[in-house]
Amino acid sequence: MRQKITIAIIILLIISGCSQNQSQDIVVSEPPSTDNRPNILFIVADDLGYTDIGSFGSEIPTPNLDNLALQGVRLTSLHAARACQETRVMMMASSGVSAALEIRPPQTSGQRSNRLSLNWATLPELLQDAGYKTYMAGKWDLGIEPGYTPATRGFDRSFVQLGASASHFAEHLWGDYSLYELDGQRIDIDDLPEDFYSTNYYTDKILEFIQSNDDSPWFAYVPLTTPHWPLQVPDIWLNRNLGKYDDGYDALRENRMEQAGILGVLPPGLNKDNFQPTASPWAELTPTQQTQFARSQEIYASMIENLDFNIGKLVSYLDLTNQLNKTVIIFTSDHGASVASHGHRAKLPGEGGPQIPSFIDNRFENWGRPNSFVDHGRGFGEAATAPLKGYKGTQNEGGLRAAAFIYYPNELPQGAINNTFITMMDVMPTFLEIANTEHPGATNYKGRQINPIIGRSFWPHLRGDTDVVHLPTDSAGWVQNNRGALIRGNYKIISQANSQLNSETGQWQLYDLESDPGERNNLAQQEPELVSELIDEWETNWR
Repeated sequence: MRQKITIAIIILLIISGCSQNQSQDIVVSEPPSTDNRPNILFIVADDLGYTDIGSFGSEIPTPNLDNLALQGVRLTSLHAARACQETRVMMMASSGVSAALEIRPPQTSGQRSNRLSLNWATLPELLQDAGYKTYMAGKWDLGIEPGYTPATRGFDRSFVQLGASASHFAEHLWGDYSLYELDGQRIDIDDLPEDFYSTNYYTDKILEFIQSNDDSPWFAYVPLTTPHWPLQVPDIWLNRNLGKYDDGYDALRENRMEQAGILGVLPPGLNKDNFQPTASPWAELTPTQQTQFARSQEIYASMIENLDFNIGKLVSYLDLTNQLNKTVIIFTSDHGASVASHGHRAKLPGEGGPQIPSFIDNRFENWGRPNSFVDHGRGFGEAATAPLKGYKGTQNEGGLRAAAFIYYPNELPQGAINNTFITMMDVMPTFLEIANTEHPGATNYKGRQINPIIGRSFWPHLRGDTDVVHLPTDSAGWVQNNRGALIRGNYKIISQANSQLNSETGQWQLYDLESDPGERNNLAQQEPELVSELIDEWETNWR
């Protein structure tokens, strides 16, 4: 039976108080299916902090995400990478970043042109081979050249932002960052709809792709760009949180930590009482600084509300078309929260991120609108990762642990919290197992030699068939220049340059994550032989 249902009706049926989007006719079809394998919906938020959704401790209303999370399994020890591109390598190739990422000189515009090597088969390629239809809408960040974009790396349909970042509206910010493709064809920004807003548009596109599906199981990858800087949101969402953050980030951090503890999503052994913030106390800021930082956090929160609203549209469509009960949904952030202060001060020498273009209109009254460029700063970023140490860009747990959950009540426990160590490299083998297929291993694949994967499926563990995902001898490593981190069993070594987080800059430190997930008690002097052993493993297998 075929029927027409508008997105506006779906929203009224499922989501209260969020009827801001324009309606759009979607043809809903319910074709017969002879393939009983579940669909897979993989949603990735960009720069979302560990406690930024309600089911992980946030005050931001995220009812649609929370409904899925509380009926699914919340994952408190899913480890991503320190930055966006590195996490995407781990997800798409089930590989260490240094092995699979081809580092390339920046383009003349300053665009990062690193790309995922062709010596790795991608997750969508292998799902295609297994009979899945594969769809993507959102941020790619794994190559901008022909042959390295989603249309040639396994996706049947795709609308993507190719680069690392862009405006959330249809406008140029700088260089080649704002590159878009539809099914492999470049789209000029001027050809995007006038009312284009990233999260709204990506959601509508993935709905369009799923709607076009035949009776095949499908894989939908939705790497949204919210709440990555620049913080921007349509006007109708802009002032939803006025005054909500006037008490500042110190108060917010304490409230978030308390609520996360009540919800049970803080890793066992994490002591919130000895968290050491690196931002200046809120009371020491000038009234102008307080007003500006509170405003940027208001916009940030509105972006997350809009993200939740769009996920509600997507889930509502699946529910009304009887696809929700046969769809595995994984939601995750790509790493910890951003602590950048774009728009609040000038960029410091050596600081990451782009130089804000001179044409940007960063008057306070324009913040959050087109042609503005602002982020929410260190204090509010730390509030979204505390009491974990660190944030985006660091190898500490606050930079690596992602807010994540998996929903599939048919086979997984409802309302569970799982503290088992897993990584983004485990996503591919998990999805392959769900699809009843395997990676072909080191072999010639589609005319190119590919490497085997590193990750392990966590599907049997979530179903209760195994106690752990990784063997005690398994390790996971991260690399940043000549420094990095490695986790094996309970132990983690880490060396990084961020002096605000580490008094022993550049030296290897050792932590027992089982008893000290907050990384407060450095055991390196007590266990020098273990440190040397783990460094050798990092040097040999991960650097």
